[in-house]
Amino acid sequence: MKGWLFLIPFLIGVTFFFLIPVIRSLLFSFSEITYDSNGYILDLIGLKPYKQALLEHTEYRQTVVQAFLKMLMTAPLCLMFSFFMASLLNQNFRGKTMFRVILFLPAIVTTLKSSNALESSMNGFSGYKDTFSDAAVHFTQQISDYLTSVGVSQSISGSITDLADQLYNVINISSIQILILLVGMQAISPALYEAAKVEGANSWEVFWKITFPMISPLLLTCAVYTVIDSFTSQGNSVLKMIQTTSLTQMDMAQGAAMAWIYFMTITVMLAIVWFIFSKFISYEN
Repeated sequence: MKGWLFLIPFLIGVTFFFLIPVIRSLLFSFSEITYDSNGYILDLIGLKPYKQALLEHTEYRQTVVQAFLKMLMTAPLCLMFSFFMASLLNQNFRGKTMFRVILFLPAIVTTLKSSNALESSMNGFSGYKDTFSDAAVHFTQQISDYLTSVGVSQSISGSITDLADQLYNVINISSIQILILLVGMQAISPALYEAAKVEGANSWEVFWKITFPMISPLLLTCAVYTVIDSFTSQGNSVLKMIQTTSLTQMDMAQGAAMAWIYFMTITVMLAIVWFIFSKFISYEN
């Protein structure tokens, strides 16, 4: 009974703020909605909103594909950068606490900037970010000019500069992943490393035999978080299109169908990520 009393606030919140809106949006996606003075009227029409979103709304398809390609570009970079920085921050060196705070600041700033009042009071940071972005664009343009001058094709040069352009974004979205991996690395018992050194293992063998296997479940966690964060970020163009269709154009049925198609796309992508990572994840103690 105490357990159920403890869960009552959670159950109320899930029911009224999650389950009811989800069920209602699912009904919207199969309906034609008309409005009157009393509210709205649902008329079930089947899969028509889905067909319109997939077959007639070409801009929606293109936007989803672009979001998918962006995720394919940024997610691997984010995971590699997070793992690399967590490995560095797990070492003993002077000033490591300061560097940990600096790398986690983007997560705090992004969360706090959701408040308009705070965002308006952070013009200095925004100006710094814009200056950094302008410098990054100038730098990648120099890279592109150099690659072109040495005979690299435009397609290869464009791919390289696109990766360079993602540098700021990768650093900005990697804070949580770095923290998760760093905590996981610190949880590994030092006795394992000591035993490996006694047995004559070098640093490369220690990394692949101890650190990587024990941290691999957290890599899956970070991969899932990164994929979801990429698909549902504040500046995601698909979410903006769904919001515009539903609230600005007042086509709730079409917007709900777009949202459910996008949800299913994310679910399939997460299943693929889980399948790939499950091949090398170790849950042994």
